[in-house]
Amino acid sequence: MKILLPIDESGFSEEAIREVEGRFGKPDTTARVLHAVAKFVPPAATLLDVGGTPEAARAEVVSDYQDLVDGVARRLQATGIAAEPIVKDGEPGKVIVKEAKEWGADLIIMGSHAYGPIKRMILGSVSQYVVDHAPCSVEIGHRKES
Repeated sequence: MKILLPIDESGFSEEAIREVEGRFGKPDTTARVLHAVAKFVPPAATLLDVGGTPEAARAEVVSDYQDLVDGVARRLQATGIAAEPIVKDGEPGKVIVKEAKEWGADLIIMGSHAYGPIKRMILGSVSQYVVDHAPCSVEIGHRKES
C-alpha cells in the first residue's frame, strides 16, 4: 500500500503520523512524507537572520521542512514502514493532489486544522481541497481534545 502523508509542524499532522504508525506497519507499506512550501513573504527579522535576501530566507524554510520530513520518515522507518521524505514548492492542496496522482497513492492520510466557516473562507482549507480533488481515498485525522 502506498500512503501519502502530507505534514506540517502542527499537532494536527502529529495525529495523522500516529495513525500511520499505529495502523500500517506491514512490510508492503510505503509512506511518502510530504511537505509543500507555499509562496510567502518572509518577515523582516528572518531576512536579517539569513543574510537579507528572500531567496536565503526561502532556502532556510525549505531546509527546516526537509529536516521535519526526514525526521518523520525515520520515525516511520523505525516501525517497519518504508518511508520517503519529500519537500515540494507550491500551493499545498494542489501539490498534495498532484503528488498522489503522479506517485499512484492508494491513500492520503492528513491532519485538518478544523477551521470554522469564516476562517476557512478566508484562509481556505487544504484538507477540503484534497478531499474534493484526490485520485484516491483520503483520511482526515483530527486532533483529540486534551
